[in-house]
Amino acid sequence: METTLTTLKKGVLHLIFLLPLSPLSHAEVIAEPGTLSHEVSHKEKYVVGHLNHPRVNSFYKPLIERAYRDIGIEIVFETVGGERGLRLLNEGMTDADVIRYDVVSQADNNIVIVPPALSHGASFLLCIREAECNRDVIQNPDKAIAATTRFFINMRAKPGELNANIFEFDDFNHVIGLLLSGRFDYAIMPSDFSEKAIFEQSGIEYIPLVKHELVHVINKKHAHLVDDLSASIAKQLALLDTEETE
Repeated sequence: METTLTTLKKGVLHLIFLLPLSPLSHAEVIAEPGTLSHEVSHKEKYVVGHLNHPRVNSFYKPLIERAYRDIGIEIVFETVGGERGLRLLNEGMTDADVIRYDVVSQADNNIVIVPPALSHGASFLLCIREAECNRDVIQNPDKAIAATTRFFINMRAKPGELNANIFEFDDFNHVIGLLLSGRFDYAIMPSDFSEKAIFEQSGIEYIPLVKHELVHVINKKHAHLVDDLSASIAKQLALLDTEETE
């Protein structure tokens, strides 16, 4: 059991998109003079927030960096938390965020989606220890579920619409700890589909509750970049598809 929980913890902790908050620093972006096709000056910072997650670091960050460089913009990355990262982006303290669920862009905020989608994900119900695992769990008033903040937004649901006892936590590592320690049999959290095999190998049952597109987002003050950036992202995705088929 101890070995299984250790393996499970290592696998899952590397898979969750939102991790604890970290402070925003003030690194400089140094762009080569004369190379920019958009108005980003030699000393101006174009700050792109990101979640400190292995797949974000190894796959999505390099993709986005190449896309910006292709249109002549050098960027600096800053590690941000889930909820705080969106606040910073909405307030214009950061200029963009590497990857988020499409639901973060609303009519009443300053967050703009740059198509195309980078990938697809879902809000998953995770079940351990042979617990009953089906969609009815979230409507069962006898069930307790640990969830991450923004759970109701990601689920497109209001608190009163679900009968289960939902306990929200900002720290995703804490949610995993609660699941593995046996304090909760259930958790709901966002993830992409790349880890399905790890869930299965670790003995976690999982059910995608609501599917989402995973997209790059920017503050609306940079809306003039959308067309060029969209074309550049599409180009990078096409190059990756070509590499995978070769």
